[in-house]
Amino acid sequence: EEGEDPRAWTKWEPDPIDADPSKTSKSRRSPDIISLLISIYGSKELFIKEYQSVLCNRILSFNYDLTRELRNLELLKLRFGESQLGNCEVMLKDVQDSKRVNDLIKSESLMEQGVVVSGMIISAQYWPQLKEAKLALPPDVQQRVDSYTQAFQTVKASRTLNWMPQMGLVDLDIELKNRRLSVMVNPVVATIIMHFQDKERWTLEELSSAMQVPSSVLRRRITFWQNYGIIRENPPGTYVLLEEGADHHGDVMIDSDEETESATASTQEMREEEMQMFWVYVQGMLTNLDSLPLERIHSMLKMFAMRDNPIEISLQELKAFLDSKVRTQQLLFSGGKYKLPKNR
Repeated sequence: EEGEDPRAWTKWEPDPIDADPSKTSKSRRSPDIISLLISIYGSKELFIKEYQSVLCNRILSFNYDLTRELRNLELLKLRFGESQLGNCEVMLKDVQDSKRVNDLIKSESLMEQGVVVSGMIISAQYWPQLKEAKLALPPDVQQRVDSYTQAFQTVKASRTLNWMPQMGLVDLDIELKNRRLSVMVNPVVATIIMHFQDKERWTLEELSSAMQVPSSVLRRRITFWQNYGIIRENPPGTYVLLEEGADHHGDVMIDSDEETESATASTQEMREEEMQMFWVYVQGMLTNLDSLPLERIHSMLKMFAMRDNPIEISLQELKAFLDSKVRTQQLLFSGGKYKLPKNR
């Protein structure tokens, strides 16, 4: 046709196999992806909650482009309104504010030279619930973290920081006898190898005690260093630093440890915490009233525990929860009523 780009044929794409033959390609429109996702999640609220969780994980794993995330947020605000995405807006503002604070602390030379510590300072009430786990940092690193806290208090008077040391990213340079490595790993993996600066042989129990991390977690995390021939388990349960690697020479760069975990608490973990709140109420009821049927417990929970609380529990869910307490002998069930065991 006149006026048509003669090279347009190079951009032609065939219709999909399941395309409606009664319609032309131009008459077909690509589906609304957001509407499709909302239908998958079941509601707009669940979609926004999942988006907030994904955004949180991107930020805390430092796998994000701030400009792109801001643009995506503005597009979503046009779709859902500002009030629905207020928490996400605060999260991205926290990222920007953290960068300014880090730059200010660095420019004012408020910290001594040495290990460089940067903080991601979050307004916790606006973020998804984060996983909590203990981690005792090496003394020299902990000293740097404390120095950062003091510098922050100088910059932000009357405010302080509560650290979550198990989260973040550590940039390490490791120098062994016949190789040098540059790695970016999570704090638990970094802390493991830093302990081998003090001595070359650790048992799993010793490391667990020094780091305050469960042995099961340590055993899984230490495989990162085993895979790169830096640590060897010999004998079982004892780990040895390999200064000289048979298959590795020169410089090696490792982008990150392969195992990445969600920073946010899972839905199941959050529900378990909510059920624990109901359990406290149930114990109080049965302590005062001796024994109660399922329906009465549920109605009392609705009256007292759920009246001013958005958390709810269905009758079926409550029955499954109480039956699990019976199986673990934390409750007794007799004559259609639940009661606490006498010897508790």
